Amino acid sequence: MDKVKFALAGFGRFGRHHANVLASHPAVELVAIAEPNKVQADEAQLIYPRAKIYECPFQLIEEVHPEALSIASPEDTHASIVRAALDARLNIFCEKPLATQVEEARELVSLARQVGVHFRMGYILRYEPRHRVLRNQVHTGKLGELAVIRAKRDASRSWFESYGHRVHPVYETLVHDIDLTLWISRLRCRAVTAWQRKHLGYEVPDTFVMVMEMQENAICTLETAWLSPPGTPANIVGWGEDEGTSEGVVDAWLEVVGTLGSAFLKTYEPSLTVNYGNSSYVPDLAFWPQVDGHTMGALREELWDFVGTIRGEPSAGVDSLEDALHVQEICEAAIEAAESGSRVRI
Repeated sequence: MDKVKFALAGFGRFGRHHANVLASHPAVELVAIAEPNKVQADEAQLIYPRAKIYECPFQLIEEVHPEALSIASPEDTHASIVRAALDARLNIFCEKPLATQVEEARELVSLARQVGVHFRMGYILRYEPRHRVLRNQVHTGKLGELAVIRAKRDASRSWFESYGHRVHPVYETLVHDIDLTLWISRLRCRAVTAWQRKHLGYEVPDTFVMVMEMQENAICTLETAWLSPPGTPANIVGWGEDEGTSEGVVDAWLEVVGTLGSAFLKTYEPSLTVNYGNSSYVPDLAFWPQVDGHTMGALREELWDFVGTIRGEPSAGVDSLEDALHVQEICEAAIEAAESGSRVRI
């Protein structure tokens, strides 16, 4: 079987990991990369000299017409690129979120069903082994009837000031936890209440707390604050976009409580600590760890599984466009609830 011709939209802080994973797959040919930032585009050309480099993803789609497109561009560009890729009947892997407006997300999901291509949203936590084990504990009934899901996902203040403020934190961080609640619980959300604060003075909040009322009387509480100060031991390196913000922290955990038991998952468990100079950090060993120049972990599992799906191979089967659309509905309801101070039904 011929190699799958893949293109990539976005070679920024996360797109470069996509490129690394795709280029390392023996059945993938990375044929083109679209990146509007000249410095990053030049870097892409240096690392992947066989790939055509474009400034505009729409020009790439039109001229190259690859078999599949991976989208890791800024969040507010996803919807338009997805629409162009669907019009060209490309297989699509898109990082979250699908869109920043729920109506647009509905249109894209409907179009994807009509076109009939392989389309997967990038909810990486579904491919991380600990989250899958936790989910199995719920689905086998060992925890009893689901009562409460609690999740926290905090991040560095420097990251918020560098890039986090460009999109609402519901779409940047809490979107992962919203997706996890749907995937773990297999329930739909009926209503949302939320609160937000703008401690750092940006247009979007740096602190957000929400409560999801689920089917079958389950309740989910999710929170995020991008306020971790400088000096907090880093557990992610190479994520920030500006000099001085490449190291930072994600402090995240997930707790599931049932009528017969509970489970607690510390997302970034410090099983390895590296100390140097006057600082220390806990390397990521689960999501996109760097090993001998290769991106490994859940991101590799996720993208390689998508490649296998395109090639007709058995899939892990953890993706769902229906869930992706419901995540979008919940995100929009949460923002509306925080801004209006009212409970919003879905």
